[in-house]
Amino acid sequence: MDKQALTILNLYKKDPLMGRIYAGNEILKRDKFSHVPFNFDIATDGLAAIMSKSANKYQKKAGRFILNFFFGVQETNNMIESIAVVVDRNDPLVRRWKHKVLERDHRACQNCGETEKLVVHHVSHWEDDPVNRINVDNGITLCSKCHAKEHEADWYHYLVESKI
Repeated sequence: MDKQALTILNLYKKDPLMGRIYAGNEILKRDKFSHVPFNFDIATDGLAAIMSKSANKYQKKAGRFILNFFFGVQETNNMIESIAVVVDRNDPLVRRWKHKVLERDHRACQNCGETEKLVVHHVSHWEDDPVNRINVDNGITLCSKCHAKEHEADWYHYLVESKI
C-alpha cells in the first residue's frame, strides 16, 4: 500500500467523512479525470462553501479540493485569500497569512523588537472575528513574552504562557 493510501486509511479511521473527501480528491488527481471540462456551477458551489460562515469543515475542504482541481492550488489560494472564512488553524491560507505578517513586520516583535520565538497574533481574536482571520491587517508579529502579555486577561492565558 502506498504512503498516500495509508494516510487516507488512517484518516478514514479517525474521521470517516473527511477520509472520503480526501479519497475523492486523490481519485480526481488521476490522469483519467484530466479531460473533465470546467464546470462553472460546481466551481461556484465550491467557492460559496469556502466563503460561507455557516459551512462546516467538510464543505470547506470539499470546496477547496474542487477549486484546486479546476484551477490548481496556487491559483485557488490567490483567488480565495481575501474572501475565505477559514475554520482550521492549520489551513494553508493561515500559514500564508502568518508568512505575510512576518514579512511585513520584518520578522521582529512589534512591541519590543525581539527577533526570536516569534508568533503572529490576531489583533481581533480568532473566535470573535472569523471574516478577518487571514486579513493581514488583523495580524501583528510578537515575541512569545509580548504575546503572553496580550492574553493576560483571557481565560486561556496559561496556554499561551506555557509556550514561552
